Formats: sequence, C-alpha cells, structure tokens
Amino acid sequence: MKNNTFLVIKLNQKNEFRTTASFEINGMRFAAVDVKIDTGCPHTSFPMLKLGLSEESAYKFKEKDCQNESIAKTISFGVNDTKVKRDEDKRKFKNRRFMELNSISFKHTAKDFSLGCLSLGDFPVSVSYDRTGNTLIGMDILKKLKIFIGKNNLGETVLIACQQETNSFVAVLSELVDVRKI
Repeated sequence: MKNNTFLVIKLNQKNEFRTTASFEINGMRFAAVDVKIDTGCPHTSFPMLKLGLSEESAYKFKEKDCQNESIAKTISFGVNDTKVKRDEDKRKFKNRRFMELNSISFKHTAKDFSLGCLSLGDFPVSVSYDRTGNTLIGMDILKKLKIFIGKNNLGETVLIACQQETNSFVAVLSELVDVRKI
C-alpha cells in the first residue's frame, strides 16, 4: 500500500521495523534516511555522523550548539555505560563542560518530517554529533500515530501506522489483516 495516508512496514530478519525518513535540520536536507522504529526509545534520536556529516562539520555544529543557550541539552547513556562513566558525565554536564561529553544531545526541530510515505510536519528531535548508532524513531513521534502490529493475510508481521485523524484505519486493516466486525 503506497499512499500518503498509511505506512506499512514488514518485520525484517533481525526482528526490526525499519523504514525511511526525510527531514531538514539546521538547513540541511536529509532524504530516504534508514530509520529504526523503536518503541523502547522515549525520544527520537538522530546521530549526525551516521547521517553523513563529516567529523569536522559535526564538531563545528556541536560547538555552536554548546554555546547557544536557547538550545536544550540533555545527556543519555547506553546500556553498557558504567556507573563511573554516568557519574562523571553528570558532573561534566552540571559544570557545563558540554564539549567533553559524547553522551550529550541537543534538541532541534526536524522540519517537514516524513516517515516512509507519511508527511508528519515538524517534530522536535534529539541530535548528537558524536554517536554513530541507529537513527531511532521513538515514542515521542510514534504516540502521535495510530499503530497496529500483527500478522497480515500472508502471515507476515507488519506495522501499520497512520495519523490520528485518519478515519479509514479499520478499513485499511481489513484489507491487510483479517479484521471482522463483531
């Protein structure tokens, strides 16, 4: 189903839902970026190095964001980060030593954001300039959609999503999944 109302994604061999996203951040346009749908991730996260920014450009953007008081900054940790690293990073953050942190993220607006074929408008996202992991679509965006995850008529596990305002969700589900009115 290729229209601008519904997104249908098949579960891949690694048990992931992946699709593409397009958006603009800091005046740079990114198209057909491979993204992972992550229901365990509270905030959408864009690692700029993974998106093709050079290390030099990423450093300059990080420096600019660190100096800009109007840009919100947060730190987040990976599952393998030790308590010592977490405590040290929290201390650096509190002392505003932002450039020393690769666990720091900056709030930006992804303008003209689209997920697969769905145009969703502008969304705040977390941007990091030091990380190279997956580009994650988190619950901050997913909660704005109607979502169904289940088996389609071919027995494939699919994620079907549309905007909250879409009225024909059950009709589309009926085409792809055996849905019956009771």
